[in-house]
Amino acid sequence: MRIGLPLAEARARLPELAVWPQRVEADAALRRRLADQALRWSPSVACDEDGLRLDASGIAHLFGSESALLADIVRHFWRQGLTARACIADTLGAAWAGAQFGPTACTVFAPGQTRADLAPLPVAALRLAAEDLAQLQRLGLRRIGDLYPIADAASGRAGLARRFGPVVTQRLFQALGAEAEPLVPDAAAPALRARLAFAEPVTAPDALARIVAKLADDLCAQLAAAQLGARRLALVFHRVDGLPLRLALGTSRPTRAPSDIARLFVEKLGSLDPGFGIELATLDAELAQSLMPSQRDMLPDGDPGFTAADLAPLVDRLANRLGPANIGRLAHAESHVPERAQVFMAALGAVPRHLRTAQAPSQPRPLRLLGYPESIDVTAELPDAPPLLFRWRSQLHHVAAANGPERIAGEWWLKAGDIRDYYRLEDRQGRRFWVYREGLWGDGAARPPRWFLHGLFA
Repeated sequence: MRIGLPLAEARARLPELAVWPQRVEADAALRRRLADQALRWSPSVACDEDGLRLDASGIAHLFGSESALLADIVRHFWRQGLTARACIADTLGAAWAGAQFGPTACTVFAPGQTRADLAPLPVAALRLAAEDLAQLQRLGLRRIGDLYPIADAASGRAGLARRFGPVVTQRLFQALGAEAEPLVPDAAAPALRARLAFAEPVTAPDALARIVAKLADDLCAQLAAAQLGARRLALVFHRVDGLPLRLALGTSRPTRAPSDIARLFVEKLGSLDPGFGIELATLDAELAQSLMPSQRDMLPDGDPGFTAADLAPLVDRLANRLGPANIGRLAHAESHVPERAQVFMAALGAVPRHLRTAQAPSQPRPLRLLGYPESIDVTAELPDAPPLLFRWRSQLHHVAAANGPERIAGEWWLKAGDIRDYYRLEDRQGRRFWVYREGLWGDGAARPPRWFLHGLFA
């Protein structure tokens, strides 16, 4: 049997051969799951048909050594019934070659020794197509080291490309590190990461809360050293069965307060299923911004004012529970028309430049402004008296007090909207309403004025 053998030929050789159709979508889903699991070892992971590729720069010491890191990777997949081979090398090409054709399941190419370590491996370790391999083998070039004299000759790379083509040349020089081959991770690597592994699996909720607090302390120490504040964070618990549990959240302002970060995540721990236990946890600052140290101003005694930094923890908790799109504040806009006089913006965001000169209305505005004015039936004295009673949503309201009118004209440059006379009304039950009459009696309009309810006062 060999790869590429026609199915009919394979069955002729082995009649009892069991055959299943390839499931491309299931294979892709499996690769995505493996890539998620590989985040336990490195924040930079890429996965395709050729396997997993990890950036192991500066992380091997967390496992004791590079050999221990590879052993942990192979052992992790072995527990899931998967056979894995791994290699650490200076280049992606050399690491792939060592994983595929290395002498053991865990191969380490010593730094600076890539050329010597690749020499005894077959030319198939250069990730070449079948026709390129056949050409090299016809010429008796079976080992990578057989290509070195040609590449080292006076003509060098150009001579190698003339004889064997650009693909063979590129793959050889990529493996040797003479040509760049960057690792492009499936997801952007976090700015900073805190990691915590456990000798025994953890399942208790209070233990998970303490783990979050410890990770927050470690990450905030890194943020403080870099003078950064986190804006987007991701907490990942890796279960013993390999399934990663991920929680993500964002903050309205850069922060590196461990208590605030831990509190936001602890509120979500109840939604997690630790299964048979958590064996590893990471906390990533996926997005960080500059946060220079600052001294807080001393507020005078009795001053109830708050700064943005004081409100940020509250805003973050509300956004974490209700969703960031549901938390914000209103800023004044340069328009007298009530539905266009304010814009919704981020709760602690800076007011845009074009809105900074907008003035607040001179008259009171209702706490709740309806999305669209609702038509009401009104009984009022003509021509300009306020309503005596009105019907809204099938309920009759008798007016006990009224104030107005406040006249607001339509914006002439939009060529839309009639004059509105607004009244503040209070019914006999003490409920207060904001209503307006659209149009004037006796102005020559084709239709009589109409009444609308636009808002509700507290």
